[in-house]
Amino acid sequence: MVHQSSALYMRIRHYVFDLLAGTGNSVVKLPSNREIARKFGVSQPTVVKALQELVREGYLTIRPGVGAFSNPDRFTHDSKLWGIVLGDGRWSQFSRETLHVINSVGMALLEHDHRNLLKLITMGETMDDERGWPELSMLSGICWWCPDEKLIPNLLHIAELVPVVAVSRRIPGIDCYYFDFEQENYETARQLISGGCRRLCLVKDGPHPEAVRGVERACAEAGLAFPSGYVLTPERESELELEKMVALGCAPDGIIFNCRAIGFPETIRRHPELEHCRIASDALWVDRKWQYDGLRLRTHYEKIAGEIIDLLEAGANAMPRLARRLPVTREIVTGNTTDQGNQQETES
Repeated sequence: MVHQSSALYMRIRHYVFDLLAGTGNSVVKLPSNREIARKFGVSQPTVVKALQELVREGYLTIRPGVGAFSNPDRFTHDSKLWGIVLGDGRWSQFSRETLHVINSVGMALLEHDHRNLLKLITMGETMDDERGWPELSMLSGICWWCPDEKLIPNLLHIAELVPVVAVSRRIPGIDCYYFDFEQENYETARQLISGGCRRLCLVKDGPHPEAVRGVERACAEAGLAFPSGYVLTPERESELELEKMVALGCAPDGIIFNCRAIGFPETIRRHPELEHCRIASDALWVDRKWQYDGLRLRTHYEKIAGEIIDLLEAGANAMPRLARRLPVTREIVTGNTTDQGNQQETES
């Protein structure tokens, strides 16, 4: 019960702080305690506790009989508050890839101007069933990593009010950077085939039919077959399918991962028949325990950070609403190659 009360108190604090951070040099009157209590489904004493702390910290001033007001002197003049949203706004566990994106884009925004502030937005702080993420309008701009499919209508509405750049998927009507599964898989498959692979396998998460088309095209150009049974998922059942291929004497000699490999590295190590199988995987999905021969892809989020800043600062009305491919390079790696080695790198 104490934990729940503390969480509600922090949600109110975040809500009010975000509201104030977006007011700049203006003095703004807060909603009444009753309105805030109704919004979060809490008692008015809980609201008063949150506001009193903000008063002590100098963010609010109280005018008896009138209400609570923002104190613009407490905020850096002309500062901008940028938001980072992850997935559906509920993510509480970060992968290495997610942290890399936050760091690449977030640090670029903060380094662009020392007055800038960065805010990780969560649905618990902002979602409102009636109006839909209203507090996001307080932000100067939003970088949205891996937007959840069901929230795209909300995202399109938000983009009318606040500059939004989505990263990782293609969304019509939104400025976005996406991974081109078809072209990247085509280039990767071609490179594996040129290195001697004749039986390719693709591991992907989600439908992505374009990912399959890319491998199919490369195989067709080389006169090779790419059966549908060689398209797997990152589930345990697919690891068993790979073991069946080995048992039947039709193991792949090249595997392209469009997602984290999960248990596949252990499965591959267990079978001598896969010892010389060449692997292609994004570098951010590879840990120090997994050494392999093949290709390591690098998605260069740091290269687009400056472009994202330019787009966000252009303003919601001036953004071109275009989709752009994420920059990807491939490097040839061997099992005893470290990240600091001199690999041969190609760029698509």
